[in-house]
Amino acid sequence: MATQFIVNEKGEKTGVVLSLEDYEILLNRGNINFELSDEYKTMIDNMTRQEENGKAEYKTLKEIQTRFLNR
Repeated sequence: MATQFIVNEKGEKTGVVLSLEDYEILLNRGNINFELSDEYKTMIDNMTRQEENGKAEYKTLKEIQTRFLNR
């Protein structure tokens, strides 16, 4: 079975269909590194401190979509 991609209305890849064999190979790979980068860890630490100090700012889904997705 050939790998197939699922695309959205813009033609952007949003998913993939793999053969069961390929899927099992991916599951059994032991060399996948899921560690967070130092930059990401620092960002999370900063966000946690802001939350603890009552200074966190929360945004609505609509605000995020407008800012990052131009919706």
